[in-house]
Amino acid sequence: MSLHSPRKPLRPQFNVTIPSLALNCPRLTITAAFVAWAVLKLALALYTPGPAYDTSTAIHLARLHSAYNDPAFGQESLLWRLCERLTRWDAIYFTQAANHGYRNEQEWAFGWGYVQVIVYLQSGLEMITQHSFGPLSRILLAVVVSNASHFLSAIALYHLSAIVFSDRATPSRRVLPLVAALLHIISPAGLFLSAPYSESLFSLLTTTGYWLYTKSTKSSAGIGQSFLLLMSAVSLSISCTVRSNGLLHGIPFLIDFILELGQFVRRPGFLAVFRITTLGICGLMIAGGLVLPQFIAWRQFCLGSSKAEWCGNTIPSVYFWVQDKYWNVGFLRYWTVSNIPLFALAAPTLAVLLKTGVWGLRAASTGATDTALLWKLSIPQILLAGMAITSYHVQIITRLSSGCVVWYWYVAKAIVEKEKHRNAKEGRVIVRWMVLYGLIQGALFSSFLPPA
Repeated sequence: MSLHSPRKPLRPQFNVTIPSLALNCPRLTITAAFVAWAVLKLALALYTPGPAYDTSTAIHLARLHSAYNDPAFGQESLLWRLCERLTRWDAIYFTQAANHGYRNEQEWAFGWGYVQVIVYLQSGLEMITQHSFGPLSRILLAVVVSNASHFLSAIALYHLSAIVFSDRATPSRRVLPLVAALLHIISPAGLFLSAPYSESLFSLLTTTGYWLYTKSTKSSAGIGQSFLLLMSAVSLSISCTVRSNGLLHGIPFLIDFILELGQFVRRPGFLAVFRITTLGICGLMIAGGLVLPQFIAWRQFCLGSSKAEWCGNTIPSVYFWVQDKYWNVGFLRYWTVSNIPLFALAAPTLAVLLKTGVWGLRAASTGATDTALLWKLSIPQILLAGMAITSYHVQIITRLSSGCVVWYWYVAKAIVEKEKHRNAKEGRVIVRWMVLYGLIQGALFSSFLPPA
């Protein structure tokens, strides 16, 4: 008789317990979590004590109110206070552009695509209701669009994650997508995803584009796969009209294009030509999303008798000229002693993006990942972090991170799967930082204080 008891089969261990109801109704779980977090953020914005540090919002709203006298917005109403608390920093430019169009050059630095969504939605609502809405209603509509985009982005990330981790044999296959979506809800972008800002719409378009792209990789080669690729390119192209860094998310298409060219050289055939053509069209569509707003601005400022200063540039882009002239954006220009506190604020986000991006590259190269897609999606994230360090106003990386997906997967795996104790602890630390940063940032945002 053996003195040793038989070994029990190893089973995955979890650091979190997800109720079966939550797993069986993931969309309901995501909805409940989103509503709770959104209400908390908006309440924080509404009831943070003290006047705003800057009076730009008060002047902006008072001018709109006196010009249009929108009866739905009394200056003591809750809606007025909500608009006032959420229209901070760049939101002033977004709402100005939504109300009177892009009149001045510096306004072209702010998401043309996002503004067009607000304008067309209001026009559609006015056509349906036969009622004219004032500019303050348009600000409230922008808030609705941002919150709806954030919610739908979390849903899209859930479906994307479900495809990416569909080949896993462990029970975590069901938990990981849900946790990733919940992490997206408490993104360090915080109140920026609820205010009249472009980040939430950009995240929705990017995540949806990646979801369609990932579905195409699971489809057999042919018309169906090409259709999914083209729809993915449409979503990513629109994202480029919302934020210029959306161009980075075309990198997976570029990689596939190069790989297909190599395949064609080794084994020519009609199918390879068809796929190369499809990927080429997708790449042009994504780049076109960046070019379209620049072309519209070029027609506005460069076809008349008095041409703008930037019209004679080799690449006559109003966006890059405005970034250079008005915001001093350029390589290492932000590296000044006075900006050290902003680099310190951005450091946690940068560290997470870089580490998880490298994790994605290593996991794919060693075959320890669930899909070969991971390394393609990691490259845009690493490049974004690098550009933020060297060329952007670095503090905006906390809100730009909402448009990346790989880092959510890393944190979700760290807090769900007990693969390494250090990683499990690291995941919990990151989540605590996300919640704490989001709450503090919300209070600072509503008071018109940095980080912006």
